[in-house]
Amino acid sequence: MIERDAVRAVVLDGQTNVLLLHTRDLGNPAFGTSWELPGGGIERGESLVDAVVRELYEETGIRARSESIALPTWRRDVVYTYRSERRLQHEVIFLIRLQNVSPSILTSQRIGFEKEDCFESRWWTIEEVISSTSRFYPRSLPVLIERFVYGQQINEGLEIWD
Repeated sequence: MIERDAVRAVVLDGQTNVLLLHTRDLGNPAFGTSWELPGGGIERGESLVDAVVRELYEETGIRARSESIALPTWRRDVVYTYRSERRLQHEVIFLIRLQNVSPSILTSQRIGFEKEDCFESRWWTIEEVISSTSRFYPRSLPVLIERFVYGQQINEGLEIWD
């Protein structure tokens, strides 16, 4: 099992819509799909803020400014398999507030498997996330998103994806 640290972001636009990426693992078609928060692994020597800014730009083309990024208040661990590699991932989740309303998503910066596995993006209202029967990563997103957006500290237990 590979252990790694990662960042994710709840990205809110100027109307409090949440950006989610529709993803799959082409190495594991049985996985199906999920709507996930932008983010990924932290590179060696990279700060958490630098990592979330880089990941958001790579996956969406959005350049977050430091004043739009709140300190991470959601921490979680997750075990999952991606491209036949079992991972234990320690995640911190940031809140990023953008001024623009539903900015366009650019995909030209995506690297590696992101080009294949992220096939759609969408701006959701918080209410749509809460009431949806879609599959989310993290799974707890519909339950925790309001608490997170309103500033509560969240220390989530281990989530296991089979």
